[in-house]
Amino acid sequence: MNRCLFALFTCLFALQVFAQSPGQQLEPRQHFPSPILDIYSPDAEGWIFAGAGSNGLSFAKRGAVRDETYAAQVILFDFPPTDSDEEFVEFVKQRIAEMNPAPRFRELVSDYQYNGERGYPCVDVNMAFLDTEAVISGGTGELTLKVIARYCRHPEIQEIGFFAAYSYRGKQQDPGIEPDAESFIAAVTVPES
Repeated sequence: MNRCLFALFTCLFALQVFAQSPGQQLEPRQHFPSPILDIYSPDAEGWIFAGAGSNGLSFAKRGAVRDETYAAQVILFDFPPTDSDEEFVEFVKQRIAEMNPAPRFRELVSDYQYNGERGYPCVDVNMAFLDTEAVISGGTGELTLKVIARYCRHPEIQEIGFFAAYSYRGKQQDPGIEPDAESFIAAVTVPES
């Protein structure tokens, strides 16, 4: 039954984003509803629809200076059973390490905190990497990648998880990223039955 719901989500999700084209401008906090997750684009001007797949979607925005970009995404993934909060956090750490492999990504700082305030298990992530092969004007180079995310197990379909992530990539740090990231992540919710 849960796999059927996941397949249904994939079909409905594809229909919701079918009218969107990569590069299309978005309204602040544009709604992308589905039976499994309610998703909103970031609540600011200048964001574009970056793309969608069967497991999620992403948004992007250029920064104020050259080679500075922002991204926001929501992704569904298979989530194996875990026996404790600590095992849940370890699974998230391992998944992030696999998605950002060394030597390209050098972890600068990371913080993982279990969070049950939504009534289902989540892990809040706040980290920074040095991306040694970032695409920049004229080739590749080193940029800082700051990521704020929340990874959760879906409360109704236990075999899947989802994450909402907001990131900044640039030569300098952006100290103002936290409020925008928290607003984007908080808006990704499981619809009430």
